[in-house]
Amino acid sequence: MQNSRSLIFSSRLMAAGVGLAGAALCFALVGTFVFDQDTDTVTLPVPVEYVIAKQVQYSFALQNKTNRVIPKAEFWAYAPVKQTATQLHARLDCNHPYQLIGDNSGNQVLHLTFDNLTPYATRLITVRADLGLSQKSNPLPQAPLPWDLKAEKHIESDHPAIRRLAAQLKSPDRFETVERIFSWVVQHIAYSGYARDNRGALYALEYKKGDCTEYMSLFVALCRASGISARGIGGYICPESTQLKPGAYHNWAEFYHNGAWQIADPQNNVLMQNQADYIAMRIIRAHEDNPMGSFNRFRVKGEGLKVKMN
Repeated sequence: MQNSRSLIFSSRLMAAGVGLAGAALCFALVGTFVFDQDTDTVTLPVPVEYVIAKQVQYSFALQNKTNRVIPKAEFWAYAPVKQTATQLHARLDCNHPYQLIGDNSGNQVLHLTFDNLTPYATRLITVRADLGLSQKSNPLPQAPLPWDLKAEKHIESDHPAIRRLAAQLKSPDRFETVERIFSWVVQHIAYSGYARDNRGALYALEYKKGDCTEYMSLFVALCRASGISARGIGGYICPESTQLKPGAYHNWAEFYHNGAWQIADPQNNVLMQNQADYIAMRIIRAHEDNPMGSFNRFRVKGEGLKVKMN
């Protein structure tokens, strides 16, 4: 028998009728996983549920600040991540034509083009997304990727100082190791206010301070140094359907436990709680394989263009 991997999903509508301007969708999915390797067959029925419906809206003002026509104005922005253990992106609307670009991490990027943008003209871009969310982490067919265990820029899990601390916190029980790492970061890192630049895990360890990005980076680095898959996430905390605002952007972490990604937000002292409040817009990688590169929320191309998130 040839090696194969198949996934079959059936879905049914569980909830509708919430949000800013219409129905948001929420699905319960039942997955059947079949792994055939040589002559062995294993079937694992896994329930996947996203039973909390929310809608988020966000907008940008794109302006030509010059007295010249811009022949081609390009704009990119993240849409909600297609699917995580606690989030399913069901529908996307935008008031302008767009292309949706995906990457290997599950990120989604909106790409809009405006031809011959006249002097001082402004284009208002409004995006609405319907989401299904879950308080519990759902197991998904995608296993952690190899780089979820590796050092990278700002996640210096191979640095001797981080490795030493990870060794001190390590327990024979993997989840107890996570709890110890989480508690250490919460107790020893002081919030120093928003900083534009990502200063990384080693900075947080050395100076014992940072914003949400440094909390995230240090937690992820210590997990990876302990052999636990972990990754950074960018997005928003939204207990209800809402209008996303630029000042509310937040970074947190996910770690892999019991076959699913779990949320850890050390800056807010939240470990595997209120997971349906977290709207993931970006799974953070050192080398993004999408047009956004290192930009957190949006990117523009065109001389004289300015953009502001409303």
